[in-house]
Amino acid sequence: MPSSNETSAAPKKPSWIKRHRNGSLYTFVVVLIAACVCGGVTAGVYYAGEWGSTAFADADLRLDEAKGGAQRALLFPDAGSFTQVTAPAIEGLNSVYQTDAGDYVFDVSATGYHGDVELMIGIAADGTVAGIQIVAEDETDGIGSNALTEDFFGTFTGLAATGTLTMEDPASGETQVDGVSGATFTSNAVVADLNIAFEAYAALGGN
Repeated sequence: MPSSNETSAAPKKPSWIKRHRNGSLYTFVVVLIAACVCGGVTAGVYYAGEWGSTAFADADLRLDEAKGGAQRALLFPDAGSFTQVTAPAIEGLNSVYQTDAGDYVFDVSATGYHGDVELMIGIAADGTVAGIQIVAEDETDGIGSNALTEDFFGTFTGLAATGTLTMEDPASGETQVDGVSGATFTSNAVVADLNIAFEAYAALGGN
């Protein structure tokens, strides 16, 4: 008679993994799982990177717009609102905004000494230059930057936004203006920016 401590259960079969762990099928399955995991991680990183890039780009655009809005408000502090309007197809004209009072803000770019000099130029509802704000520039400090000051910009305030400005001898329809000594390239860029704004203003029905 068998002892009470003995069991009648059959020996347990080894698992499928133990039975095949040295076989090619096991190796294939392991490699397949690893590839799927790595692919999932790579895809997750890629899409996270794509989402992150888009998010950062959107944030940059919002920051630029906020900065632009602040600069427009400096040009027309009493404006109740600024509305973007369709810009005429003029080289160097980046955007146009109009206030609720009929003033305009032109974002314009012209070539300076080290690159583009981008300015915001405000033209009031009465057709005169209201002010100038710097958006972007890379001119030489102490040289070209001397033409990017409130003193120089102020010489254009109140000027009728009509015709063409020039630093040369004026022809018919041109108005001669003085540049800043030693900053000819940058002075020309500022004058070119003003001329772009004047042209856009005329195209929109001003003066």
